[in-house]
Amino acid sequence: MARRLILGVLMTLLGVSALALAQTEMTMAEYEAQIAECRGRQRAADSTRAVAEQRTAELQQEIGDLQAKVVETNHQVLELVNADSAGTREYVSQLDAIVQRLRAMRQLGPNQIVDAREAGDLDEIEGQLNEIKQNPLASLPESQQRIVAAERLIGELRNVQRPAPVIRRDQYVVENGDYLWRIAKKPTIYGDPLAWVKLYSANQDLVGENPNMIYPDWVIGVPRNQAPGTYWVQAGDNLSGIADQVYGDRTMWTTVWRANRDLITNVGGDEYTVYPHMVLDVPQQ
Repeated sequence: MARRLILGVLMTLLGVSALALAQTEMTMAEYEAQIAECRGRQRAADSTRAVAEQRTAELQQEIGDLQAKVVETNHQVLELVNADSAGTREYVSQLDAIVQRLRAMRQLGPNQIVDAREAGDLDEIEGQLNEIKQNPLASLPESQQRIVAAERLIGELRNVQRPAPVIRRDQYVVENGDYLWRIAKKPTIYGDPLAWVKLYSANQDLVGENPNMIYPDWVIGVPRNQAPGTYWVQAGDNLSGIADQVYGDRTMWTTVWRANRDLITNVGGDEYTVYPHMVLDVPQQ
């Protein structure tokens, strides 16, 4: 009995040892697999680095070749135009002057830029640039850099627009005995009784169809400047002339008319006559 017990214990110990040995062998196998994987990654990285280094060397050689060609091309251009270094410096200085003038204009405010553009300053500079671009020296790299910079600045300056004006609209509280003619005549309003039409145009939704009917304590708006999308009628204006100014097309007078039909009728009594101080809506196309 005792022998059987001893044998059982020995067999159990041997089984545990074998299992531990098997587990140790599996761990070592996994470790060796990881080592092999890392070595494979290292070989791949070394190969990639070698390719990159080779490509870098090739690119450096290409850059060197291009620089040599640039120098050679410069010499050829100078020989073709029979220009010396002093002539080249003078030509580049002309380009520099144009670029500096454009940069100075670019530092101005939007309104000043538009004013200068409308005065023809930008057209003058662009004309000078186009003229000197005809010189064979324009093909030199240092010339091209300045020409590209000048053309970029010209494009930016042509795209500058005036900022939208800040819309000023005061308020007036109607008093006993007031009517639009009397209010417009006040020095603090417009100082012009005929400008009652402007007051009516700006407050048509409040006043309604009859411009003569206003009531005490009403708060009416007093426009002080022209808002975008509107047109303030001047003496001598008519619908076709306004359409020509706004849209560049006299036949579009119907667009202006449709947008302001009620106002035109209420003020003038017919559908087509406009009067000074009217504030017309001009729909954007």
